[in-house]
Amino acid sequence: MNLSEFRSAFPAFADGVCFLDWAATGLLPEPARLAIHQYADELASCSGGESTWMHGVHGKTRSDARALAARMFGARAADVALVESTTAGINAAALVLPVRPDENVVLMSIDYLAVSTPWKTRAAREGFELRWVGHSEGVITSDDILASCDDRTRVVAVSTICWTTGALIDLDQLAPALRERGIHLVVDGIQTFGVVPVDVTRTPAAAWCVGGHKWLASVLGSGLMYVDPEIAAAYRPAAIGFLAGRPPRGQWWEWFSDPEASPTDEVEFPPAGRTWETGGTPSYAGAIGLLHSMTLLEAVGTQDILDHVRGLGTHLIAGLDRLGLSVLTPRDPDRRAGIIVFRVPGDGEAQRTTAAALQKAGVVVSVRFGGGVGGIRVSLHGPNDEGDVDRLLRELG
Repeated sequence: MNLSEFRSAFPAFADGVCFLDWAATGLLPEPARLAIHQYADELASCSGGESTWMHGVHGKTRSDARALAARMFGARAADVALVESTTAGINAAALVLPVRPDENVVLMSIDYLAVSTPWKTRAAREGFELRWVGHSEGVITSDDILASCDDRTRVVAVSTICWTTGALIDLDQLAPALRERGIHLVVDGIQTFGVVPVDVTRTPAAAWCVGGHKWLASVLGSGLMYVDPEIAAAYRPAAIGFLAGRPPRGQWWEWFSDPEASPTDEVEFPPAGRTWETGGTPSYAGAIGLLHSMTLLEAVGTQDILDHVRGLGTHLIAGLDRLGLSVLTPRDPDRRAGIIVFRVPGDGEAQRTTAAALQKAGVVVSVRFGGGVGGIRVSLHGPNDEGDVDRLLRELG
């Protein structure tokens, strides 16, 4: 699939919307919308008869989504869990990875709240130290993070990219260095997964956590978690549900109708990523959305998408320079992905006023600040083209 065909899968562009806000909530492609619509019709009509049928049909959907996600992670399907959000995945890791009261966890001072909140909550309860890595004009390097670690650091939790500047973290350097020092890495990958290729054999981490509603172009309430096989073998999730395990006999729907079924029956929880799912009744709509959206992403190719958005970013930065606007995002394409952040003259209210005017003109962007840095955030994905960038620049001019 080429990029033009990819764009045509999103009807909003044909309707004249200039959508540049994937870092907030992405658009849902038509194949995913139609598949979820069909699922809703099935629920409304009881077309399958007794409701257990959907667990078989859409259990396979979930299996297919795990397998596709595994290819995108460069991992095995057994290493992947379907979760409800990035936060769900980070919490699952934060509740289990060992940190003693005299040890520490390293966080970034400009990271998103989803990364820090689980660790802040646990630290308040258990007494270990949180170390916050400072930034320089919105940039934190891998060297900065490593310099904050010592022999009592047990976990480093980071996002792949700064959500308010668009500066990438060099995980190719950071991840192996932490592994060598015996420090667990927990990654919030929501702002790059689907745009930046991932290979967990090259960037080893205890866990990668990815919400599906941004760059994966799925629905809210969908997401992925990669769990390192060594972590899955060593630890069991703190919160666990029976559907994350193997039924005592046959399939679950068979066990439910077995007169001999008993809550005392043993449920086996294999040392695998799937065990880290909530194990309750799952979001089939989320799995359907993920499967169809990731199918499109795989057909285009993540590397091609990254090359494309970096080219668009270079085009946008050049235009912002011509307008005399301040660009916070690194200019080196290798240090950025789809997020470009700039500022118009004035305070935060000036940024919000400009974004509102753009929205009124049909150009969708966001304003984001964190840790004292930020501005107007543009997020460029595979379906965008130079026409979208030029339209934004015209409105700003």
